[in-house]
Amino acid sequence: MAKSDARRYRRISLDLPASITVNATEEFEGRLLNISPGDFAVISDAKIVQGDAVVIRISGLDEIEATVARILPDGFAASFVLSKGRRTKLTEQLMLRVNEKYKDGLEDRRETLRHRVGQSRASCRLGDGTSLFVKIIESSANGVSVDAPRRPPIGSDIHVGRRRGVILRHTQRGFVVVYEAGAEEQPAGEILRAV
Repeated sequence: MAKSDARRYRRISLDLPASITVNATEEFEGRLLNISPGDFAVISDAKIVQGDAVVIRISGLDEIEATVARILPDGFAASFVLSKGRRTKLTEQLMLRVNEKYKDGLEDRRETLRHRVGQSRASCRLGDGTSLFVKIIESSANGVSVDAPRRPPIGSDIHVGRRRGVILRHTQRGFVVVYEAGAEEQPAGEILRAV
């Protein structure tokens, strides 16, 4: 992954045990320092050099292939080698870790009935106070998929109408929001406005 790509993901601090396989031959134990959907840093006494291929297994997350990007005084940092689908899955797993208050909505989102909304629009308010008008593609009790002129960062807080949520992932047309469990619900007519 290019350095510019790795930097576009937000890193989170997670102190978790990690098992590391280097160049498919040697195994080491370590502890995760921080992680993003693009890279991670780990404390380990692994005998490693820049460019080595590693597989890291972290409790509660996927087994992930990576390439060592730099050596640290007590470990190393590596960039993931992931398909788009696996990166999306990792992003969702990390979202569960840092947004416990959204956990119920994230876990149940595939089980709730979705509705195609049509040509309805919604006004969104972002965490930085700016507004964004979006077209609703699909809506469910737990979240919404929207067509939007721009994509705020994954993990950003957002209000869609009067419902509070967080941006879960980007799509080709916009992004997906999962609502905070127990967030205030408003009648659809107050959230969505036909154009």
